[in-house]
Amino acid sequence: MEFTALFIAVTIVMLVAWHGSRPLALALFAVALAAAFATYLHHATDTLTLSF
Repeated sequence: MEFTALFIAVTIVMLVAWHGSRPLALALFAVALAAAFATYLHHATDTLTLSF
């Protein structure tokens, strides 16, 4: 679900960059980038339960 939300957020950023103003697109890009980084850190710190 969170990856779908990130995809939609990046799609909105691209649409705003194409049709809207530059400062708004840059601000939305910064928010989307921070959300992507937070999602990465959330999944990168998960411990893997491996049984060999």
